[in-house]
Amino acid sequence: MDYSTKKVPSERWIHILPVCFITTFFYFIDRQIISIALPGGMQSGLALNSTTAGLVAGVFSIGILFLSVPAGQLAQQGKAKNVVTFCMAGWSVFMILTGFVQNGWQLILVRFITGFFEGAFSPAITTMFTAWFPDKAGERNRANSTYFTAISFGAVSMGPIGGIIIQAFGWRSLFIILGVCSLIGCFLWHLFIYDTPQQAKWISEAEKQYLTTTINEEREFAKKVAGGVEIKSEKLPLKQLLSNKYVWSLCIIGFTVNVGQFGYTIWMPTMIKSIMQTNIMNVGFMTIAPNIFTVIGLWLWTYIATKVKSRRLTTGLPLIMFAFFLILANLAGDNVSPILKIFLLCLVSIFVQGHMPSYYSIPSLVLVKELDGPTRGLMAVAMGLGSFVGPYAVGYLLNVTGSSVAGMYFLTVMLVIGGLATLILPKNMVKNSH
Repeated sequence: MDYSTKKVPSERWIHILPVCFITTFFYFIDRQIISIALPGGMQSGLALNSTTAGLVAGVFSIGILFLSVPAGQLAQQGKAKNVVTFCMAGWSVFMILTGFVQNGWQLILVRFITGFFEGAFSPAITTMFTAWFPDKAGERNRANSTYFTAISFGAVSMGPIGGIIIQAFGWRSLFIILGVCSLIGCFLWHLFIYDTPQQAKWISEAEKQYLTTTINEEREFAKKVAGGVEIKSEKLPLKQLLSNKYVWSLCIIGFTVNVGQFGYTIWMPTMIKSIMQTNIMNVGFMTIAPNIFTVIGLWLWTYIATKVKSRRLTTGLPLIMFAFFLILANLAGDNVSPILKIFLLCLVSIFVQGHMPSYYSIPSLVLVKELDGPTRGLMAVAMGLGSFVGPYAVGYLLNVTGSSVAGMYFLTVMLVIGGLATLILPKNMVKNSH
């Protein structure tokens, strides 16, 4: 059956995305809340210097490395629901335990284990999306953007929520409360999510047929882009992954962008506190402005990605612009007013997630189905390494130089490398009819 955009049934948007939004919100809050906890009393309370604080912020991402590839492969086999349920329960428990640590080494250990469980989430959920949202008419871009809007909404909410809770109850209560909330999100996920349209009881036959037909057609086209590769074994196709230049490109992009993204966002509250010289609750509220610009930028680039068919361009250009405005913010110096400095951080934030809608749609467009999930796992590994290197490098340079400027220049260089790595990807990876 030939569906026009208006005739396509859309129950999946109502049943799948709201639960994904809630669980992703807590995923991001749990991951990033350390950025508001450190200047909110954790760093002084546990006697952490800037280098150790950077290690605390980054070691979480080392934990992410271990489950990412297996989770992507299991999700490709239709097991995302159980993987995410197990891992969300795990990270919720260790989030609660973070509220009871007594020294830096205990904190590092707990953050590492929390990251270990969270490593499965992103590759599992984005792989699951490929079964529910075809690339046609920008559906997958919009689904990915909704997922990342939850991340942005978490970023917007994190500062005020963290600031209020810390001011009222202390930083330890912050982790305990968020851990309990994550357990509630875990329950909702297990109750309402299905791995594939074939399993869902609420989906109509028309919508099921549309998804099956359209996604199969797109997979056949992706097979042509990939050069007709055939993979029949269910074992991890490591040789095919490591010999594929598109996989390497995606991993380089993921690594460099997370160096820039997390190096910037983890230390942003600390930078704002330094600029404004105010208490942690006010800092929390001040982080709202840059994070709102992040949401605006995400949906602006989502719109651009639906109009511009070059996934290479709509992935690489936001990274270059991110680097440009980061340099601009650094060049502002001490002669610029604090309000203008905050505004420059808002301009930087427009591009922080701009690459995401296109970037996460690429694996299913350039790789055969069997490589899609494992590739997303490798992407998560690369991004996990970047998430460690970025905060740790900025913390180290801050400790050595006494300023965040050198760290921001380092992030800029990495973002430019990521932007250039998009040139490895094919120019044409989307069917003209889409």
